[in-house]
Amino acid sequence: MITVDGQAARVLTAYTDLLVERGIRGATLEAVASRAGLSKSGALHHYSSVGALRAALFVELRAQARRDADELRAEPEKAVRYYLVSSLDRDSELERVIDAGYRIAQTGDETALAVLRECRDDWLDALVAATGDESLARMVLFVGDGMNHNALLSLREGDDVLTEPRVDELVGVLEGLRRDAARG
Repeated sequence: MITVDGQAARVLTAYTDLLVERGIRGATLEAVASRAGLSKSGALHHYSSVGALRAALFVELRAQARRDADELRAEPEKAVRYYLVSSLDRDSELERVIDAGYRIAQTGDETALAVLRECRDDWLDALVAATGDESLARMVLFVGDGMNHNALLSLREGDDVLTEPRVDELVGVLEGLRRDAARG
């Protein structure tokens, strides 16, 4: 986690992991404390409630998504490849925080939905800046989301949907569209 450290990070990581693994009902203060290796009062020392943990998760999600969008902005010529390849990484800290945010959003939590939309909009803005074309940027965003969804399906041996050559093909097609749009 990038916004907190020490035991507070352990508690927030435990909360994130429990949300991803067990959903919102499984992410109780008792379960979080146990996962973090603390007593309930030890966890409460860092976060006064589940609501405080939720707020900290949203801060973390915004910070990590911003860092990721900044990576896109830093090297615009590599942004399409970066976004698509990073969409396959189901085990990254960012993906776990996003998944936890989705778990909260599935309960109808408007703040979670707003934070997830804010992150998406930041990625889209970075992709628009990188590609110079809003439609192409949306296509990259949607392809990345689809790849992320398919990576979640735990590909079986022999499944060739998301092999490295397939991803390279997609990147090539999208980068070709970007070049065509630039010539436009």
